[in-house]
Amino acid sequence: MLFVAVGCQNSTVRYDLNEQQKIYIHETTKNYGGLIELYKQRLQRSDIEDTRYKLAQVYYLSNDFEAAKRTLTPVLNKSKNDNLFALYAHVESKMGNNDTALEYLDKAIAINRKNGEAYNIKGIVLLKKKQYDAARYSFSLARENFYDENKVTNNLAMLSILNKDYNEAYKHLNILYTKGYRDQTILHNLLYTLVKLNKMQLAKTFCLRHRLSNDPEILIQELKQIEPVDAIKFNEITPAQSDNQKRYTTEKIASQQVSKKDTAVKPKKETNSQTTAKSEISAKLSNVAKLETETDQKIAPRQAAVTNSGTDTNPSTSKQNNQVNQAMASSTILAVRSGEHGKFSRITFETVNQLGKKQYLIEKISPTEFKLSFYDVTLPTAGINYIINRISRSDRDFANVTGTFTAEKTLILQIKTKQNSIVKDFDAGLNSNGKAHCFAFDFYLENK
Repeated sequence: MLFVAVGCQNSTVRYDLNEQQKIYIHETTKNYGGLIELYKQRLQRSDIEDTRYKLAQVYYLSNDFEAAKRTLTPVLNKSKNDNLFALYAHVESKMGNNDTALEYLDKAIAINRKNGEAYNIKGIVLLKKKQYDAARYSFSLARENFYDENKVTNNLAMLSILNKDYNEAYKHLNILYTKGYRDQTILHNLLYTLVKLNKMQLAKTFCLRHRLSNDPEILIQELKQIEPVDAIKFNEITPAQSDNQKRYTTEKIASQQVSKKDTAVKPKKETNSQTTAKSEISAKLSNVAKLETETDQKIAPRQAAVTNSGTDTNPSTSKQNNQVNQAMASSTILAVRSGEHGKFSRITFETVNQLGKKQYLIEKISPTEFKLSFYDVTLPTAGINYIINRISRSDRDFANVTGTFTAEKTLILQIKTKQNSIVKDFDAGLNSNGKAHCFAFDFYLENK
């Protein structure tokens, strides 16, 4: 009897360890779909608050706010977890229910008056309600309770922009810039404040230095006319893929090589070029004055994807079969991941079909500038913003990431590294569930 009992216990422990290992892998690879399935299975075995909280976190990170709300609702009346209330408030705020969000933020603070994240979220909600003085006070409380200093600084800059106090906004943003922050939000906000401070020559130099636009003068004129309340995007709504194609298609891309067969695309008329330039500017403006609203999740550490090696043979030999396979190879990008290893940073693309050598091109523009082109691809539902954001999260070696998607279905990513680098690319085989092909690009520093 003792032997049987110990055997059962070891089996349970082994099961728990296997599940924890899967969770760790999904967290490090930011595989939210896999995490959702694991936590849903946990709920089926035992419906406890902690599992619902973790599941709702993953739904939130994957922008499925309805699912996050649905997951948390059954435990709201009996919960005493201040972090759960803060997460629920954040979800309600994302869905535009600011009064409900404030109600649950007050509940979170009543339970724990040192919850800096709750104060930060409350400040953001108050900004949306145009209660600027109350928002400033809430941000100061977030800072006093040791919430992320950089996020608070960014939000105070946004508050100053809304108040049209551009000198104060510039001071806050320059603190982040001096610390080495070079993400698109910080750079565009700094450009916006320079324009509003009428420092046009400095704004143009800044725009060119950080490659914020191919047409800096047009972008600056557009920014000059935009009011702060129109520049800030409180609720980030993921645009449809077709919208992303329109917003990120630029005329200059159309004149570049779009296939490995040396097929040139003729440039369009100048009037169309001006139209697409404005579309690009509209896309740039979506980054201006963006509030730092991400929750402080422990769910997405900066590590690279763990992939399984695999082979894929092609039995087709005739030209007809090759043409069919080439047509089928028009691949859909399912997911993009990025992370850091000891000597390199990796970007991994998961696609429906295996990515062939003729479907992408790596160009080294300078020792720190690279262009990745992917031909005849379909973007994920979340569009090009999703891809750029996924790569930008890995910021140890990457200084800047921008992207375009042309009408010819060519995805072009411009990646700037912080030091001189080289790129190694390889087929990483199928993913862990065997349903998608993985292709990796490793960025090594030249001195390593």
